[in-house]
Amino acid sequence: MQCQVCRMEYAGSHDCSGGVAHVMPEEMKPPPDGICPGYYLNMALKIASFDDVAIRRASRDPDAIVYGAVLSMVSASIIFLVTALPKMLTREGATAGTVFWGLLLGCLYVWVSMGMIAIIQIGLCHGIAKAFLAATGTLAGVMNASLLGWFVNCLAVIPRLGLIAALIAWTAVLMTVLKEVDGLSRSRAFLVTAGVNGLYYLLLLVAQRFQQ
Repeated sequence: MQCQVCRMEYAGSHDCSGGVAHVMPEEMKPPPDGICPGYYLNMALKIASFDDVAIRRASRDPDAIVYGAVLSMVSASIIFLVTALPKMLTREGATAGTVFWGLLLGCLYVWVSMGMIAIIQIGLCHGIAKAFLAATGTLAGVMNASLLGWFVNCLAVIPRLGLIAALIAWTAVLMTVLKEVDGLSRSRAFLVTAGVNGLYYLLLLVAQRFQQ
């Protein structure tokens, strides 16, 4: 950044020759050193609350994608356990061994499948924004912030309306990330994310119909 008074380039705080003390903006401050899950969990909650500063900070933080991936795995496990564990326990002939292996293999499956779906959704949204809407962000920046906010999909465990609630929340998070990281207007970001997530929902309905 450049000081508007002394024209000095600076990355953090500096004492201006013009007598003005400049403080580093909140979004430019580096993350804490070491392993700090509490910091990233708090950032994830802020992203889910559409905090613009938290989204921009996460987009610039290369460690955010690691914590986002771990949080997404935990969230996917919660979704799987809430929806599948009762059926496993009440299945005829269920034993401790079959339940254990069912949980282990089931968690591995949802980690891979939901992870691929999330990456495809995020990649499509950013790709469309980049190709047709002159987006200025990077895929890494969009991915960093989006994965931290993916946990809103846990709303899917709510009976009956959970899937719709999760899609709405996830669309809102992605829309805000595209607005802040890719520089899209709110309306354009909404059209992109709603279109991608709406297509996913339609494909999900078709798949469920074929399974019946």
